[in-house]
Amino acid sequence: MKAADYARMAEECSQQADAMPPSPERDALIEKVRQYRSYAKMDNWVASKELQPPA
Repeated sequence: MKAADYARMAEECSQQADAMPPSPERDALIEKVRQYRSYAKMDNWVASKELQPPA
């Protein structure tokens, strides 16, 4: 998956969570949003041309 895919999934989960009343299911969606955003950031970092192997 690409960073854009994770960002799209995070946005979809965020919209779903915004439409829900407070509940454990909403909390789970919010946690997924955080995870997907983290995955997107990590994917961008790993794919970075500036990333250098350890010396």
